[in-house]
Amino acid sequence: MRRTTARLSSIIALSAFAALGGLALGVLADPIAAMAEAPVELEGAYFIDTVGAISGREGEVEAALDELETETGVQLFIVFVERFDGVAPGESWAIATSDLNGLGNDDLLLAVATLDRNYDVRYPTDFRLDEASTLAVEDGFLPLLADENWAGAAVAAAEGYQGSLTGGGIALPFLIGALVVTGVIVVVILLVRRTRRASGQPASGRLGQEQLDLRTGSLLVQLDDSIKMSEQELGFATAQFGEAASAPFAAALEGARTKVFEAFELKQRLDDAFPETDAERRSISLRIIELCEGADAQLDEQTDAFEELRALEKSIPESLSAIRADADSIRSRLPEATTALEALEARYSRDALQTVTENPQQARKLLEFATTALTAADSATATGDTSAAAVAVRAARASTGQAAELLDAIARLSRGLEDATVKLDAVTADTRQDLALAADLQRQSPTSALAHAIAAAEAALGGAGAASAGGDPVARLARVQEANARLDEVSSVARDARVQAERASRALDATLATARSQIAAARDYITTRRGGVGEVARTRVAEAARHLDQAVALSRTDPVGALAEAQQAGGLASNAIAAAQSDVDGYRSTNWGTGVPGSLAGAGSSEAALAGLIGGLLRGGGGWSGGSRSGGFGGGSRSSSRSSSRSSRGRF
Repeated sequence: MRRTTARLSSIIALSAFAALGGLALGVLADPIAAMAEAPVELEGAYFIDTVGAISGREGEVEAALDELETETGVQLFIVFVERFDGVAPGESWAIATSDLNGLGNDDLLLAVATLDRNYDVRYPTDFRLDEASTLAVEDGFLPLLADENWAGAAVAAAEGYQGSLTGGGIALPFLIGALVVTGVIVVVILLVRRTRRASGQPASGRLGQEQLDLRTGSLLVQLDDSIKMSEQELGFATAQFGEAASAPFAAALEGARTKVFEAFELKQRLDDAFPETDAERRSISLRIIELCEGADAQLDEQTDAFEELRALEKSIPESLSAIRADADSIRSRLPEATTALEALEARYSRDALQTVTENPQQARKLLEFATTALTAADSATATGDTSAAAVAVRAARASTGQAAELLDAIARLSRGLEDATVKLDAVTADTRQDLALAADLQRQSPTSALAHAIAAAEAALGGAGAASAGGDPVARLARVQEANARLDEVSSVARDARVQAERASRALDATLATARSQIAAARDYITTRRGGVGEVARTRVAEAARHLDQAVALSRTDPVGALAEAQQAGGLASNAIAAAQSDVDGYRSTNWGTGVPGSLAGAGSSEAALAGLIGGLLRGGGGWSGGSRSGGFGGGSRSSSRSSSRSSRGRF
């Protein structure tokens, strides 16, 4: 066990310096697994090695497995293959192999795909070790897998499970540090990411289109979370160390953001209603991967700067004092935010407020979580464990920052609703004028298309009502604008370019305001619940922002084109909100009451990891999310199976 504990200690020490923001994407789980080998028959053997991974060290591995069974009664089976195959996408290869061989409640199976660098561990659902303990054991052998020390990893796994089962395993401070580092804080081990890259990741050119789709989705989610958290961390670094010291990171972040912006635009092309050829789809997918990996590399270049800036061990007392002051300030805002939300609820519909209705409650839970983390930091400081204290400080700071974002979102939405309310009457009047013109055109040259457009516009105006009617002014404004756009589209053949441009100019300001409000609401919802939000919502909101920027750029020279871009931005933002809410609902249904490590459990630490709130800030592209755990040397995911098993899997 000394070898395993020492390795875990080194991981914690590295991570305490490298835990800047959301840069965790490179070490987080990559769900891609190149397919080649189906689940195998064990035929009573402790281990199956089809690739010669432990050749010459079989005796050492078998001795460790024998000792594990003798001391604990638990059997660990190990399988080494080149690639995993023979299971449906998203299913566990280790569970399939365990089911094939009828493994029992005291049997574990560790499967390793050496060529594609994937691992998969099968645990019985009622296994004697809880998830926190099994995660700590995995953090002991994953670095050895990353180093291609296959036999050493097998021995470390056996020793780790034995130590944890017999009570002689990882010391509590190390366990707290590992849990916080690998799942609670948006951790990153940048040096290990470089090692992974140098040791060879699966060549994207060898992947099929299905695997490319999975890889692009995974990378986009990870990079998006990484950049969001990096933006927050840049503010922290600038405040503490000044703009000059933070300039290299700012430049790297901007370069990475540009690449990810282009990648989201390409992903939208793949998702739109205009299909590409197989060759085009593959080319676009490879370009997305290239952009994401390039962004990742740019952020990696700042490793040394991160280590210098993130030396939290040297300023833990000051940091604790500052975070407590921030938490008190945010806590004092809760009554005002709650009152403001109640006022909005009295004026507007539930649909209008759907992105912020839970924000005060979730902010309160995050502050409770921050208190738990601060207590953990105090305890670690008292015992001299500065690494564990530093990572707990980061957890507290991240959760207080997230709580502030939730309260700010209420104020932003309120301003957006007020703005929409002011503009609704003006846009309604403008639409009535266009409707009158269209009616004249219809009388002169009747068409069925124009008749339908007129009817739709009249219906939209009838449902819009006066601005003072409350409801959802943003949605009502969008409906009127949509009807007006359709009306303009079918009647444009009867208008000259000047009239059309004048009409577009009149509608543009309100349409831009609507799009901005919808994008802001979507971003707030995704950012504050990013632990449960997948690639679709993120892609849509990124595309919405791109169309909005294009609309602004065209507004002076091409109001017609600008109006079309702004309308598309608003539609994409609405789609993003719907997709994000669907993701969060799914997250809640599968993650209720899970996702918070024992060392930070307590007030504010349950309820589906605060419905993706803590999951997102803890994950930053990985973490306790969707029943998943990502982190460490490549990360992994935990998923339930229809059998009496659970799986932990990912990359190394």
